[in-house]
Amino acid sequence: MAEAQEQALGIFADTVLKLALHIQQQALDTEDLDQKVRAAGAVHRLGRGLRQTIALQAKLARDARTEAAQLEPEPEPPEDPAPRDPQTVAVRRRRDWLTRGVERCVWNEYDREDEAAEFTGDSLLEDLHERLADITADPEAFLQRDPDTLLIELCKELGLTPPEFHPPAPPVPAAAAVAATNGHDSS
Repeated sequence: MAEAQEQALGIFADTVLKLALHIQQQALDTEDLDQKVRAAGAVHRLGRGLRQTIALQAKLARDARTEAAQLEPEPEPPEDPAPRDPQTVAVRRRRDWLTRGVERCVWNEYDREDEAAEFTGDSLLEDLHERLADITADPEAFLQRDPDTLLIELCKELGLTPPEFHPPAPPVPAAAAVAATNGHDSS
């Protein structure tokens, strides 16, 4: 049954992709602005359907892997794990922080109780993991980037509303702080 579902989803995804590409080409070829707008909307909706179909395929594959893993005995952990490279630990921590931040944005916009929204959210998170794999390929460059800026960029790339970061308040000069606590001005 799972194989038939996967095959059907694959056929559907292929058809939706071909249709979206065809409508996209029509939108590019037409001179009428109203037709372009309608075609762009149709391509957007087809893209969402395609992404949901792919997310459903991925979910079915994950479920199958989870089910297969539950049937296999757990391997014995190594007795003496090798010490971790500090850069590897830093990359993993930054990647995990970014993942949690984007996940919050995804689930702020998509309801897990709605099956279609959940598939879309899962699809976006799959896209996130692929993107993170790309940008962590160069660990030094990855660690040099500002994490807040990177989180905002990742959210925007995925079409999500990024979190708002407020810059810290400027430091208060020491004389002004002392005057404020004593109840009089320093001038």
